[in-house]
Amino acid sequence: MKWVKHWWQRYCDFLDSLGLTPENKRCCVPLSEEAQKALKRGDRPD
Repeated sequence: MKWVKHWWQRYCDFLDSLGLTPENKRCCVPLSEEAQKALKRGDRPD
């Protein structure tokens, strides 16, 4: 079970490195930093 947790954490870290955070999970394509800031402000990213 320990190795499952280890690899799950590595997988989660990999997704985070792509910009796929739990808050941004609607799409498998990571958003640019500018688009993420626009979403936080409530604007639609272009």
